[in-house]
Amino acid sequence: MNAAWLLRSRTLWGALGISALASSGILLFTPDGLPALHKREAEVRAFKGELLQKAKRNRELAEEVRRLAAKDPELFEALARRQGFAKPGETVYSFRERR
Repeated sequence: MNAAWLLRSRTLWGALGISALASSGILLFTPDGLPALHKREAEVRAFKGELLQKAKRNRELAEEVRRLAAKDPELFEALARRQGFAKPGETVYSFRERR
């Protein structure tokens, strides 16, 4: 038995063909096959998007912390106004949303 004889063997090629068809069927139609792979890839893309948003928010917060540490007066005023404080002599108007 040599390699040339094996390559001409119909039994070998038939077994390889059946094995290839069975493997393809398993890959395509089982729950853990390609559908699961595509679902996982979509989840990975969604997580990457969330990660980018969180990284951006982290950079913004780090900048705000840096400004707070530097005692930036504009930042302190903006934070105070967000909490409803006003400078002496100013009038604060607040509006409620219509329902």
